[in-house]
Amino acid sequence: MADKKKYMDINADRFDELLAIAGYTYPRTDKELELFESLYEDYDFELKGVRINPEEIINGSFEKKGKVIKIQNEGEQQDINEIRLAARKGTEGIPQSILDKMKNKHKNGDRQS
Repeated sequence: MADKKKYMDINADRFDELLAIAGYTYPRTDKELELFESLYEDYDFELKGVRINPEEIINGSFEKKGKVIKIQNEGEQQDINEIRLAARKGTEGIPQSILDKMKNKHKNGDRQS
């Protein structure tokens, strides 16, 4: 238990060591590497098998490969298109019940009716 207390000691003299243990800088000693590995032993590293070449980053030839993610499904897109159409056409084609509801919300300060 005394060893654990020793490693928990945070002071300015150990600042570089603590940065290395936490992973903010490279470990400089076997002790720092061992403590870093024990700190992150349960961490699920999501980039397993991915290699990053630092030279490509430094010389600017690194290409970031993106991924396209669809945020909306087609049904939601259709609803959005209908709302856009209604906004362009004004009150044409909007049922009276919807217009009354909109007016009522506007008059009551957007409270539920």
